[in-house]
Amino acid sequence: MIIGIDLGTTNSLVSFFGENGPIIIPNKFGENLTPSVISINNDKELLIGKEAKERIIAHPECTKAAFKRSMGSDKEFILNGLKFTAEDLSSFVIKSLKEDAEIYLGKKVEEAIISVPAYFNDKQRKATERAGKLAGLKVERIVNEPTAAAIAYGLHNKKNNTKFLVFDLGGGTLDVSILEIYKNIMEVRAVSGDNYLGGEDFTDILVNMFLNHNKLDINDLDSKTLAIINKNCEKAKIEFST
Repeated sequence: MIIGIDLGTTNSLVSFFGENGPIIIPNKFGENLTPSVISINNDKELLIGKEAKERIIAHPECTKAAFKRSMGSDKEFILNGLKFTAEDLSSFVIKSLKEDAEIYLGKKVEEAIISVPAYFNDKQRKATERAGKLAGLKVERIVNEPTAAAIAYGLHNKKNNTKFLVFDLGGGTLDVSILEIYKNIMEVRAVSGDNYLGGEDFTDILVNMFLNHNKLDINDLDSKTLAIINKNCEKAKIEFST
C-alpha cells in the first residue's frame, strides 16, 4: 500500500487510492487536515498537529510552525531546549500521518509519494525524502504539487497537446506553474512564485495593521500576547471569506 502525502506549510494530509478513487484519510480527531505544527512539553513529550497548535498561545517558545520554509537549510529550531532541523520537524508530521493511515487501513504502511512545490531545488527535495525516511517510509517518488493538482483535475487525460497554468496559493507559499502535455507526457515548463507569500503572511499583515492602529510596538509585547493577537487575526482572516 502506497500512501500520498501533501506536506504543507500550514496543514498536511494523507490519502490513498481506493477502488473508487482517491480517499483522504482522517486523523485521530476525524479531521482531514493535520496542522503542520510541533510542540515539546515540559516532560519532553512530542505533540503534533492540533494538540501542538493549541499550545502556540500558552507555550510559543516550545512550539514551531511554518518550518517547511526552511527545508534543506541548516537552520535550527529550539523547542524546550532541544534542537531540531526543518527536516526533523517535518518527519514528525509525516510519521503522524503514517500512523493515521495505518489505523484507518488496518495494515502497516511502508511506502509513500510526497508532493513538494515545483520551485523546490534538489537539496530541498532530498531533505523531504530524508524526512520521509526518518518517519519510517520509503519515498517512492517526490511529485511536483502543480503536477499533482493537474492529475487530480484529470488534465492528463486531455487528448490534444496543450499548456495550462496552475495557481497554487497555500498557507505559506504562492506557486504559479506552466505545465505542458505532449503525447501523454506532463512536464513543468516554467515556475514562479514567492516562498513568503501565503495565508501565514496575510495573517502577519493583519497583525501589523492591528499594532499600527493601536500604536503598539511589537518589541514591547511578550510572546504570549503576540500569539493571542496572531490567533485572533487568523480567525478574522478566515471569517472574511465566509
